[in-house]
Order: sequence, then structure tokens, then C-alpha cells
Amino acid sequence: MKISQMNRLAAYYARQFPWYAELLQSQPDLDGKPPIMTANVLERHYYSAPAPENSYVYRTSGTSGGSRKAIVYSHADERRYLQVKAKLFARITSGRPIRRALADMGTGHAAATALDVFRTLGWEADAIAYDAPLAEHVERLTSFRPDLFYTMPSLLDRVACAFDDPASLGIRCIVTVGEPASPEWRSAMAASFGLQEKDVIDTYGSIEIGTIAWHDHEAGVYRLADGISAEVVQPSELGLTDLLGQDEAALLLTSTQRAAFPALRFATGDVVRGFTSGSNGQGTESTFEAIVRRIGPELKHGEKISIHDIEAAVFAHVNRVQVRAASDGNRLVVYLYGPDATPAAAARIEAEIGRKVPEIGAMISAGMLPRIEIVLAASESELPQGSVKQKKWHRPTDSN
Repeated sequence: MKISQMNRLAAYYARQFPWYAELLQSQPDLDGKPPIMTANVLERHYYSAPAPENSYVYRTSGTSGGSRKAIVYSHADERRYLQVKAKLFARITSGRPIRRALADMGTGHAAATALDVFRTLGWEADAIAYDAPLAEHVERLTSFRPDLFYTMPSLLDRVACAFDDPASLGIRCIVTVGEPASPEWRSAMAASFGLQEKDVIDTYGSIEIGTIAWHDHEAGVYRLADGISAEVVQPSELGLTDLLGQDEAALLLTSTQRAAFPALRFATGDVVRGFTSGSNGQGTESTFEAIVRRIGPELKHGEKISIHDIEAAVFAHVNRVQVRAASDGNRLVVYLYGPDATPAAAARIEAEIGRKVPEIGAMISAGMLPRIEIVLAASESELPQGSVKQKKWHRPTDSN
């Protein structure tokens, strides 16, 4: 998106949100671009603000104040979201004889709207409750026998392991959303369900922005959905100290589809690799090769969970500990070290995390997500090491 277009969108949001108008006036000049919408800015001004009447409100994870984040959609926002998503599903399933579609999701925006999208496309639609026991997921898949299965990678892992022969279900297409889906993982899932790799299609979205991108198997890149523009920055521009690999950068998104959220240079918290921006014959198109990992205060474990959620759960039960939260693929690990780090405390903390984000707790109890692993470190050196700023998500292999 051109800077002139960004500034027109910024003027619109300044009229919608008085705090954004003040932000524009207070920010130093950033090469003519509006300020970046970081997690800290949104937590101060947006996520806990009262929602307008007659709007759609979706909640996820926690803030430093203890409240869950509220993301608002106007009726026009919701209508545009459904139009964009229906168009995307029509595109990625083109040429496939889809008659029945089943959603097996968490509780976010994608889950809430899946059935409407399927019915818009003329498909027979059904959904499984996120907190249903694993046996019910198995039974519904067996009886409904969907042509298209829409789910999250962590849930698909569980489903694949629950069947002796997943291919016997006759699924023609699997669409995933919500968590990283590597090429190797997609290939393994395709083999498990008797599909070609191109039949396992990863999509990418967030509650703040909506539908963002989809993986084009033929080109080997993620392409942006309608109304989305992208750019990349280094973590330092977001006030973070993470060090990234070669050809990696933090993703910012701008959407022309959102009125009730300032979707302008929104910091997604996702690191992408192989970002390019060039002409596709119809204008400028940005693509990227992979979503590498998350930086900042949130992680996806079925649903979003934040550093604030983890710390609130830990310090509700202990005082003298050091805490590190780590992600290894789609697995969540919490490391504890200190005088109060005992097995009994670990059990209480694990249960408390489930209460802080009830959707995650329910999916773990139902057997649809792996348990959150609590590791009691024997020494400080066993904690994931990083910069002085430790309130971030680590990886077990982090050394900087």
C-alpha cells in the first residue's frame, strides 16, 4: 500500500478513535508512515475499551490488567469478513467436488463464522464443539463423512492419531488455520488421510485483521486475501529484542476491510521468511514463503495464550520462582526455577492456566490438545536463556 493511501486510512481511523488521533499527533515522523499498531499500544487504548452496542465482540487471551482482549466487528466488518472468506474458500476448493464440510475448531472468529461460510457456498455444513471429548470428534467425522475438513493443526494431529486408517474417512480436502503448518507437517497429514499434499491447504488469519492469507501449493508461497496489504520490519522497530534468522522479518498488516479496529500497520506477532513485494500484472502483490514463529507476548496453543496469562497463573500459587514460557512447534512448555518450584505447585499452576484461558483448558480436558508441560528446572542454567527482557516466548533451542 502506498504511503498516501496509508495516511488516508489513518485519517479515517483518527475520526473513529480519538486516542488514535492523539497518537498520530504525538508520534515522530516515521518516513511519512503512520505509527505501528503494537500490542502495547492496543492494550493501552483498544482491547479493554467498551464495545459499541449492536456489534460483534470476540475475546482472546489476557492483558497485563487481567482482562481478556476484546476485538470488535461492526455489522459491515462482519459482512465483509464473510464475503472475503467465502471467496477464499471457493478459490482454494475450485475443481474439488465438495458437498459436505465439517468445522472442528476452537472458539475464535473463524470457528464462529465457519458454518455461515460453508452454507454461502451451498455446502451441507456441520461443526463439532471444541470442548467435546475426542470420542465425539471421532464419531462425528465417521458419521458425517465430510468432503472438506476445516480445523487447527493441533486438533488435526489428535484426530489423525485417533483412527487406525484416517484415509477411510474419505476426506477430499483439509483446510487448516490458527497455528503454524510447515510443509513437512502438511505432507505427513496428506499421507495419513490418503491425500496429495496440495489437498492440505493452510490458511492464515487473526481476530484483529480477519482472513489474511492462504498457501498456494503450486507457487510455494502464501498469498494475501482481498483487502490486505503487508510489509515487514525488524523486531527492534516493535520494541522487541528478538534476533531473527536470515531472510526473516516481523509481519505488519493493513486491511481496508475493517472499520471497528485500527487495522493499519498492525503488528501480527508473526515472523515470516522469504517476504517479497512485486508486481503481479494487476498491481503490487506481497507474498512470503513461511510463517516461522511468533514474537511478542502471545502464542497459539489451540487458542491464543499470553505471557500475562502464564504469569497470572504461576503467581497465583507461588512467589519465589523465575518463569520462562517456551514454544516448541505447537507444544507449550512452562519452565519454573526457584524455592517455590515444587511438583505440587506445578500441578496447581497447570490447572490454573486452564482456568485463565477456559477454551484451552476445555480442549486439553477433552483430549484435543496436548497438556501444557511444566518443567521444574534444577538450576538457572536449565531455563531458556535470552536477553535481559525475559517476558517473551522462548524456544527450547534459543541461545540469544
